[in-house]
Amino acid sequence: MIPKHFFSWLATDPERFEETRERAFPGGQRQPSGGVGLFITLCCAGLAVFTLWQALVAPIPAIKLRASHLAVVIPMIFLLYPMFQSRKGDQPRLFDWVLAILGCAAFVWVILNYSRFQARFAYYDPILPLDMAFGVLAIALVLEATRRTVGMSIVVLNLFFIFYALTGPYWPGLFEHRGTTPVRLVEHLYMLSDGIFNFITGITATFLFTFLMFGAFLRVSGGDRIFTDLALAIAGAKRGGPAKVSIIASAMMGMLSGSTVSNVATTGTMTIPMMKRTGFKPHEAGAIESSASLGGAMTPPLMGAGIFIMSAMTGEALTTIMLYSIVPALLYFLSLYAYVEFKARKKGLAGLPADELPRLKEVLINGGHIFLPVFLLIYLLIIGFTPFYASAASVVFVFVISWARKPTRITPKLLILALEASSRVVITISALSVSAAMIYGVITMTGLLGKVSSIILALSGGSLFIALILIALMSYVLGMGLPVTASYVLIAALAAPALGDLGLSILAAHLIIFWFSQDSTITPPICMTAFVAARIAKAPPMRTGWEAVKISKALYVVPFMFAYSQLLSDDWFEVAFDALPLAALFLTLPMLVEGHAHKPMTLLQRLALIVPLGLFLTSAVLASGPGIVWLLAGLVSVGAILLWTHLRPGESIMQAEVQMVQAATADPVATPHGK
Repeated sequence: MIPKHFFSWLATDPERFEETRERAFPGGQRQPSGGVGLFITLCCAGLAVFTLWQALVAPIPAIKLRASHLAVVIPMIFLLYPMFQSRKGDQPRLFDWVLAILGCAAFVWVILNYSRFQARFAYYDPILPLDMAFGVLAIALVLEATRRTVGMSIVVLNLFFIFYALTGPYWPGLFEHRGTTPVRLVEHLYMLSDGIFNFITGITATFLFTFLMFGAFLRVSGGDRIFTDLALAIAGAKRGGPAKVSIIASAMMGMLSGSTVSNVATTGTMTIPMMKRTGFKPHEAGAIESSASLGGAMTPPLMGAGIFIMSAMTGEALTTIMLYSIVPALLYFLSLYAYVEFKARKKGLAGLPADELPRLKEVLINGGHIFLPVFLLIYLLIIGFTPFYASAASVVFVFVISWARKPTRITPKLLILALEASSRVVITISALSVSAAMIYGVITMTGLLGKVSSIILALSGGSLFIALILIALMSYVLGMGLPVTASYVLIAALAAPALGDLGLSILAAHLIIFWFSQDSTITPPICMTAFVAARIAKAPPMRTGWEAVKISKALYVVPFMFAYSQLLSDDWFEVAFDALPLAALFLTLPMLVEGHAHKPMTLLQRLALIVPLGLFLTSAVLASGPGIVWLLAGLVSVGAILLWTHLRPGESIMQAEVQMVQAATADPVATPHGK
């Protein structure tokens, strides 16, 4: 007879389960109970298992896989997202069920008729009435699913492009095209591989899904807490420690989540109160977390959906894009770290007490094994496995390695939770991806790619610098209403060819646009990442956003360096050399902005820093030979200004003022260890 306690090692602590569920599930979704909740859990977990099976065992044709993905995802959106947030509730309504059933039918029809769709002559063979009906239904339901998940802006943009496709002969000048009929437009978007089922949807249904699943499994195993504890152990006791913890933790979490908003929601709830407690103002704490989380979305290996779309659009291997993204990401985080350091010096802030911090050795002993799947993922990508296979294999390895320690163990109940959470996370971006796929399909159908490229070339007068300014403005304006991924896809489709015509490599053009498209998430007036951080910090959103802009200076400098420096060179000596003056630039710039080095600086001393900043920038864009002269001149001039500052009598901020700020901003929330 088997003892009762024999299976106790498989049990899940109810408290840990609920806490993990809260962290792993995206916000804004329904949490239905009873039979409906079980049905959603089975559908979501089944989709995740199906996707892993496709990656590791038996793949099916691409269109069938994409249609199968949407046949589950679109109905789940209607069941998990209410028509209006004010009428959320815990259970789907009858109308939601009707839309879910219709959505499933629209994409199952593609699966059932796959062979017929492949055999017919595009734009010639007649379209059956049922094909037309299901095609219109699929397009309409994708737009409604997009509205429910990411808002109305991209729906309006989709409708504009559909209108543009149908009214081509009536547009003036360069924008005129021959137009199309509603029947042919539905055929293009629904029955061919150029619209709903193009490569953007394929990316979401395959390796983006498994990468997000990898992050979800790590989160369920407690990896996010381990990352935060590691950051606390490394930087918690340093000057302005909580802000530096925010930078390190957000970088590690961002490498796996790829989402700035979820990064803020995960690490910000822990780091923002700690920053306020040690003396940072609420808007400063929110801005630091916003900027750090933004950097995570540009840090390999995940980097959000954009990097996978970039790989498909440029033809560059995913590992190549990741490799070239390492140095720019390091420069970005160096600029944040330098800002925090000089801000903490200016305020006279200390770190957290050592007895409140975890010990590095204990963190690595208890949770270091969770880093092994990350190394496996990188290794598999380097030796040539596809991203789909490598990420899926790493998901399985997370589950296996989690059993090395009890606190990280993914028990059967947590395994179901991790599978469901994976699908729930991908659901948040699937409708967006399909909408972006439809826009891309219409752009290629109407020939708009070449038209916009010609306009940019004409307005810039052949100047690369002016073209970059125009694209930066375009990304900012579009980013006010579009999510980052949609903004990147649209601008890359329209503007990347123009940059190619001006002499840039295709990878440089796309990385420039990718970095520019990130700015909308922190730049007012519409800055979702800053809004989420401001809500946690209880700070004014606009003030938080503008502070984040000030902190994230590298976000606006690095894209120009992709064009003018050797950061994307095949010669790693050139890459390293150009990184040095940029590192010096980002270490010097906070002194100018904050007016403080080791002590307060006068206005004249701050203005003098413009000289070495110009020297560093010049060094970065010159060849290594003459560039080293400018770099040395910049370093000497910075040293002279620091010596001048040191010799001038000055006073630091009075400790009484620091204590007053700390008392006014103290947060009763305890540290993660309850001390």
